[in-house]
Amino acid sequence: MQGYREDLAFIHDDGFIDFANRSAPGILALLRRNGVRSGLVVDLGCGSGRWAARLLTEGYDVAGIDLSPAMIALARRHAPRAEFRRGSLLSARLPACDAITSLGECINFAFHPRDRPEGLRRFFDRVFQSLRPGGVFVLDFATPDRIPTHVTRNWFEGAGWALHVEVSGDRKARVLRRRIVSFRKAGSGYRRSEETHRLNLYTVPEVEKMLRSAGFQPERLSGYGRFRLYPGMSALLARKP
Repeated sequence: MQGYREDLAFIHDDGFIDFANRSAPGILALLRRNGVRSGLVVDLGCGSGRWAARLLTEGYDVAGIDLSPAMIALARRHAPRAEFRRGSLLSARLPACDAITSLGECINFAFHPRDRPEGLRRFFDRVFQSLRPGGVFVLDFATPDRIPTHVTRNWFEGAGWALHVEVSGDRKARVLRRRIVSFRKAGSGYRRSEETHRLNLYTVPEVEKMLRSAGFQPERLSGYGRFRLYPGMSALLARKP
């Protein structure tokens, strides 16, 4: 299964980049406070490259990885000096680097049957091995509190597009589902496409435990600087000694 096909990738980049823009100052401050003022930052689940573009303007080198070819194409336009390649963050080879970020619930997405907690533990091991001593890993993720108390339906509109999102979940299985119907202007009409995104949800203590097992020293974050995360999301800063 492939998420964020062409129309949804376009709509996400056009109408839903607030998270990347508002979180950037706080994440940059975290990197600098932990001694990462230059060097290579690997952006896992880079999306359309908005965060990568900001890193470049701040003097960092950037390598981005994303599962969506459409997102990679957008990222190369927004941040042409960065290096981007397609791949799953749970299996892609990671270069030696100074910092790694995984923003916007990327570790939760389950587009493949292998995207399970066991794969997440191995992923944290690879992240640890790729970071230089003193490097940092910044990540946020959806917790079981992200599941709404009832099925929610929302409608969004932008220039030349519209989006209907239905959110439901299974608290026992700790799974969140987003059914997303996109409408994008094509000629005199609109093209319809549909995707369903499944997210595996994790508690903060279990993610901290996996990070410690990999060798990290995790620290809980209330947000990224002044930017507070959406309800049901948590963030961690994990340091490599």
